[in-house]
Amino acid sequence: MAEKETSCTRKSCCGSACAPRPPIVYEVPLIDLQDSTLIPRSAFQDAYDSHQALHIRGYKPSKQANDDAEFFHADDVKDLFHSLGEQDEASWCIENEKNHKPNDDDDDDTEAKPGNFLHNNNKGRGYCSFLVQHSQEVLEDLLTSRLPMVHLPVKESDSKDDATATTMRVNYGPALWLFFGKNYNSNESLLGRPEHTDSVTHDGTFHYQLSGTKIWRLRPTAELMEQNESSPSNKKRKVEESESDKANDNHIEVECRQGDILLLNTRLWWHSTNIPSQDDPCISYARDIYFSEQKHDCENEPQSNRESSMTNVDGTWATEAIEADTILFTEHNMPDIELPRVQLRTEMASFLDNTASEGPNCQLVELEDDEGGTFMAVVTLRDIREGEFFTLLESDDEEESGDEDCSEEALEEEE
Repeated sequence: MAEKETSCTRKSCCGSACAPRPPIVYEVPLIDLQDSTLIPRSAFQDAYDSHQALHIRGYKPSKQANDDAEFFHADDVKDLFHSLGEQDEASWCIENEKNHKPNDDDDDDTEAKPGNFLHNNNKGRGYCSFLVQHSQEVLEDLLTSRLPMVHLPVKESDSKDDATATTMRVNYGPALWLFFGKNYNSNESLLGRPEHTDSVTHDGTFHYQLSGTKIWRLRPTAELMEQNESSPSNKKRKVEESESDKANDNHIEVECRQGDILLLNTRLWWHSTNIPSQDDPCISYARDIYFSEQKHDCENEPQSNRESSMTNVDGTWATEAIEADTILFTEHNMPDIELPRVQLRTEMASFLDNTASEGPNCQLVELEDDEGGTFMAVVTLRDIREGEFFTLLESDDEEESGDEDCSEEALEEEE
């Protein structure tokens, strides 16, 4: 069996970062709207197309479609969550359980009810997310009358002035992501998910900072670096390789304050976030976008090639096609990840969109080394497509005793 290099990532969620980290020199453009309300289409394309990242500052919400409604704010998050259907409520996810203390005491009570944590008070410390996707009436109300920004502030045509211009036409993914964090009276930042990329097909995700401040730590992937040799000349933040610094210590930090927008291709950028200590809750929402004139046009693209339903679970995926009977990991080089265990006949289509429905694609086996000893390894059961998530065959013993994780510690315990 041959050993295969894999990458940890997240599809609409997170895995661990274990891909090679090449030296990086890159920039994230910053556009400050100042007295303008819309960005010229040409300026937007110049900034985003080559970098696949753009920070927009100075956005001012326009008048709401429903004048009687108030914009969505921190006090509305709890009620929003309780208005969702069961499928959307089940998408609740703690971004980093190690830092999640919903009761603001010494107990690691990660099982606290979401509604209690989402209350806008000065108790608790944590960082969570959930989706608004299947609750269509709730989603429509948010998009038509409650959210301060629904479309990117970009002109459809440069020839129009701001007063008569329409916003750039794009298509959207099916879900609205909402991120909620509290880090009151703390001496340290609250970390989110570990650095990761996303296995996605859309052209980018916009994040609107509704309340508080969030720090993004960004690092371009090798793929993005290879695609772009030059950068535009507008105002930027810059990462430079230093002779004394290691490449994996080089990051771009983007501070998103209330009202800021960050548009990011999360497949091409390694990213993580943290919430500094602050008096207000840190709240942002996000939507995936497809540019209508590009290949991911939602009107024309086959349903199988784009996300028809998003999930909020951890996953690790193959960066290229992998043959059957290939060793993915051993107990000696297992990264800090967990692989979901599934039964052989489990219907996988509901787990992740681009994961095959044939069932699990990996298994845990005991192998013999050259010296006659044994070691545990994760081996592919069948051919795995590029972008397919790894799933582990659940043994009969595990079905009786409950799920177990497939982590570095678990492999060592199997020995």
